[in-house]
Amino acid sequence: MPVVARPVRVARDSVPEVRLVAGVLAVAGVCGASGTVRAEGSPASDQPLALAIDVSPGATCLEEERLQAEVRSWLGHDRLRADLHVHVQGDDTDARAVVFRIVLGGKPRERRFDGLPADCEDATAVVALAMALAIDANVVSAIVAPVTDRAGPPARKVLAVQVSAGLEVVPGASLGLAAGFEYGLGSSWFSARLDLMTQLSWSNSIEGAPGVFDVVAGGPAPQLCAGGGITDSFRFELCSGVVAGLLHAQGRGYTVSHAATGPWIVAAGGVRLLFTAGISWAIDLDGVFPIYAPAFRADVGPAASLYRNPSAAGALLSVGPAFTF
Repeated sequence: MPVVARPVRVARDSVPEVRLVAGVLAVAGVCGASGTVRAEGSPASDQPLALAIDVSPGATCLEEERLQAEVRSWLGHDRLRADLHVHVQGDDTDARAVVFRIVLGGKPRERRFDGLPADCEDATAVVALAMALAIDANVVSAIVAPVTDRAGPPARKVLAVQVSAGLEVVPGASLGLAAGFEYGLGSSWFSARLDLMTQLSWSNSIEGAPGVFDVVAGGPAPQLCAGGGITDSFRFELCSGVVAGLLHAQGRGYTVSHAATGPWIVAAGGVRLLFTAGISWAIDLDGVFPIYAPAFRADVGPAASLYRNPSAAGALLSVGPAFTF
């Protein structure tokens, strides 16, 4: 289970310092079973933390005001029980030794520690933590607490409006529009897209036939994408899905010109680039592969017809502004 820990700076240049940090939790025992000693009664039953803690530095570098500020930070409050007093006495000759004397309800308890960190800031941090634990054993739960509810980052949402150009997406070259919405799937790496797209191709011919035909096709295009941010302003994704819609063809210039509409289903997959250049942009480059696409027929005689079959693969480039929120 992951934990959240508040770091304590500790010098690493000696084994006694490591032993001191390992023993800091034992300081909570100085108060015995007293547990939390924060005042819970009337204002008359408590006192300012500054009055409850005093420091005689001796040969150490400890300073009363700095220690009080550190302890206050650990405890999260500035009031202590009126019958609590903590005295920190630095050794007269050893700059790395200190004695805690805690008086609670008139009962004194005392413990000595040797091997304080040589660095004054580290020594202050370690002593302050030990004092906070001696005053309130529940400080431990604030130092190491299980994370039970950590909210993830908000889902990424992208709305893109694009113009597109195709080659053999429908017969010949084509132009069109697309608008789509992309939604993050609980991770910065995966997302789902739903685009609405259309392509228009005109003046397509069938070899050997006198006329031409125009084609318009379109439909919804659901896709799944995977990718990530390369920089803060550039994202790369691989996307794949299908387009399931309708295709309409209209003949022109034939002896008898016909119009017809039918289903149009293609697979699509490619690369999406999202980046910022003045504004946010989305560029998609996709390969398009027919799953169900009709052939185009021209009747050139009483019992004779010519056909243009769909291409085995096409390419589609779409570019337009993207709005991320």
